[in-house]
Amino acid sequence: MTKDNTTTINNPQRRDSSSKLIFGDNILCSQFLRNYADMEILRRIQPEDIEDVSERYVPLYSTERESDTVKRVNIGRYMPSCEDENSLELPLYIVSLVEHKTKVEYNVAMQILRYMIYIWEDYEKEMNRKYPHISTRKGFRYPPILPIVYYEGKGSWTAPTDLADRIFCKELLGDYLPHFRYQMVGLHEHSNEELLEKGDEISLAMLINKIECVEDMEALTSLPDERVEEILRDTPEYLLDIMGKLLRALLYSMNLEEDETENAVSKIKERKMGRLFENVTFDFQEEKRKAREQARREGLEEGREEGRKEGREEGRKEGREEGRKEGIEEAQKELSITRRIAKMAKQYSAEEIQEDIMQLFGISRDQAEEEYRKVFGD
Repeated sequence: MTKDNTTTINNPQRRDSSSKLIFGDNILCSQFLRNYADMEILRRIQPEDIEDVSERYVPLYSTERESDTVKRVNIGRYMPSCEDENSLELPLYIVSLVEHKTKVEYNVAMQILRYMIYIWEDYEKEMNRKYPHISTRKGFRYPPILPIVYYEGKGSWTAPTDLADRIFCKELLGDYLPHFRYQMVGLHEHSNEELLEKGDEISLAMLINKIECVEDMEALTSLPDERVEEILRDTPEYLLDIMGKLLRALLYSMNLEEDETENAVSKIKERKMGRLFENVTFDFQEEKRKAREQARREGLEEGREEGRKEGREEGRKEGREEGRKEGIEEAQKELSITRRIAKMAKQYSAEEIQEDIMQLFGISRDQAEEEYRKVFGD
């Protein structure tokens, strides 16, 4: 507790926990796939068509990947019958792999490929257990996997979406390289008005999840109250609870006092999301100042890192130049020693020659013997 009997809580893992709350629910996930996944077959997907199988696959990776979700989406009833394509009558479903990112990660295509290979291998083992040796038959097919990267960062996603773009000289092998694309859904590519137009709970959850600063809070409160509350009219109680958890984590991470946080969360449970912050005495100017200060510190650190990189590169250049000079000097010295040995060879013994070059060139006896052997051998 602070001196004025208020509690401030900071949750650095808010983004990961928020993503897990959103995609862990089948209603929200079905709305996301219908509205944001660019797949026609998913336009009519319902919550009952979705099975969460994340626990089966995600533990293969480190705890950093716990916010990722893997869904088995049954598309059988939306597919036209096609006996030739599914002669073995295997279950028809799409595996939706949602990879959650808060910043650009350039190796995400390879991360997703590892996921996909593991899922297909697991499917093959499962089918072979149910139907022995079925994977060796002509009609066996693997399930389609829809890889989605859900990106919450405000900056542009600059990582390649095609795996082949991560391979040197890809044009040399062309079609013989593995080509696949993941779908990138950027949270901040959709304006608040566009999200509100969708008219469903996933879009309200995304509106909450977009909040990163005071300006985002102000933008949310400026949305038409009646539009927001219309969406919440028929929302199940447990979904209201999920959105309340999202908002609570957000406000705690912004160090809002506990009583004001709970007052805002209660507005969601009362289906009055349009009035979330009406009783919140939030110091917008102070938060703006803190945001500017944080941005300044981050900019300083980025500048220092760039300076360190430039310094290292400058050091490498100087090192290469010094090494080049030293190499030239050593080669010239060795040539001078060789010439001296050859010049003295007709008049002096080996011992006398070695003594001479030791004194003239400042080298040790072992070095002198080595230089003599280079000219005359053993």
